[in-house]
Amino acid sequence: MHEDSSMSSSIAPPRLTIPVSAKAHEVARKFAAEQIDAHKGKRVYLNTLAVWAVHRYLKWLYIESDLKLSNSWNPVLRALFDVADLVLPGLGRLECRPVLPGEKTIALPLQASPDRIGYVPVQFGKQMNEVELLGFASVTDVSEQQEVLTLGTLRLLDTLLEHLSDLEAAARTPQPTAPVNLSHWLKRNFEEGWQAVEELFGERSPSLAFRRAAMQRVKRIELQNDAAKAFPQEQSIALALWVTISPESEKQFGIHLQVYSTGEPAELPPHLQLKVLTATGEVFREVTAGTADTFLQYEFTAQLEETFQVELVWQNIYVTESFVV
Repeated sequence: MHEDSSMSSSIAPPRLTIPVSAKAHEVARKFAAEQIDAHKGKRVYLNTLAVWAVHRYLKWLYIESDLKLSNSWNPVLRALFDVADLVLPGLGRLECRPVLPGEKTIALPLQASPDRIGYVPVQFGKQMNEVELLGFASVTDVSEQQEVLTLGTLRLLDTLLEHLSDLEAAARTPQPTAPVNLSHWLKRNFEEGWQAVEELFGERSPSLAFRRAAMQRVKRIELQNDAAKAFPQEQSIALALWVTISPESEKQFGIHLQVYSTGEPAELPPHLQLKVLTATGEVFREVTAGTADTFLQYEFTAQLEETFQVELVWQNIYVTESFVV
């Protein structure tokens, strides 16, 4: 049996009290002082504290949020619109809406945001040293024409965590795409993103150890997040996956895989792995970069209509390309 997490207006959802620091008030006063009148300044003050409180709550739970990327921390957008959003990188934006004593509803923002996750109303009392998080409403709880949200219809605050967990799982799940058809390359039909070697490398094109290939193409691949931490001078590590197909018989083909760096340094990241996976996802072969390797390569034979995957792995980053011969 599954209990519906939505609450009726007769049952008040549990509330969570968040202390508001002097630093938060200092930031809120600064933002408010930038506004053209006292009414706008008060709205910005409350919005800032509401966003800060939700940010603080998520920080307790080790959930990443970024104030500086939020519209509410942007001075231009803050002045022009009623913004109280908090960015959760990779997931979207939470609307953190202030609620004053006696209010039973909150006005929903008119500006559409395609990455909006939902709403967290933040209750203010007479004392401004703490606030209460009243609950959560997802975007699916609100219709497009709806202008206000009734506080009595809020979900439990715990459902926000469940919702974020679902979003994270969805973000980690790779979206299925049609495999790259290598036999079509022999007819000079290439998928988007795969380019001639000279187009990517220019005069720096690496020389092949052999040149019996019938057709070859290369794709630029970015390694981000943890990779950028290891190489602070780069926003990301740029790699090239070089794939060559050459017919050996009517139904048998040679496949040659190579991986190069397209930026500086020319060496590949240590411990970068090139894996060839079978159609069922099992590892057929893998090779690993050493501390000074400038490329990885592997060559094998595949049958017509055979499928396989090529996976690049470094630390917690996985990039997978699917192929059919």
